[in-house]
Amino acid sequence: MTEIAIWSFIVNLLHCRGMSDPLRDAPKDRLIAAAAASFHRFGYRRTTVEDITKAAGIGKGTLYLHFQSKKEAYLAVVESRLEGFLRKASAVLHGRGSVPQRLRALVELTARHYGSDDILRASLFGDGMLVDERVARLAARVQRQRIRQLLVEVLQAGQRDGTVRPKLDVGAAAAVLFEIGWAVVRAELEGESALSLPRALDTLNQIVGLGLMTPRK
Repeated sequence: MTEIAIWSFIVNLLHCRGMSDPLRDAPKDRLIAAAAASFHRFGYRRTTVEDITKAAGIGKGTLYLHFQSKKEAYLAVVESRLEGFLRKASAVLHGRGSVPQRLRALVELTARHYGSDDILRASLFGDGMLVDERVARLAARVQRQRIRQLLVEVLQAGQRDGTVRPKLDVGAAAAVLFEIGWAVVRAELEGESALSLPRALDTLNQIVGLGLMTPRK
């Protein structure tokens, strides 16, 4: 087996195992960073592949080694930004406190994080200047799925320790909690809430607590 064949085999094996190779990932990481800057500066519709590759300092053909289209590059940017948020969200949801308290902390974190990240915010709430509506729907789907999965994990942990109702459908509950939480976040970010965020969260905490928690005997 030649050195080239051996190297090809190793690269493919690492890819299959979900591991990363620095030599392979470096151009992709540069493209994602450049794409994020370009989308932020020009918006999704006005950004071109040439804008991205020029900002990354690499040839146009290199982009197509990693992404089939500008849309895929945008989704990769969203995924990259989302990973940063999910690390923080996971720490909050698996931290101390009751389930309602941790859910409240998640909403507070989300309002702060999405309030400072226009690409994530536009991809979930929609923004004609920053992202195409069809692409926004795809990006929103990714975010919804990942965050709902975190909520499912927390509710399942609550069932195991006896604090969450044992017969609760955690999948359905996670979906409803996501929608309620995002409604609170969106109203806060768009300045349309009739309540302050702390008061809205206190009320949400009471409602969620009554529905989720195992009744005290």
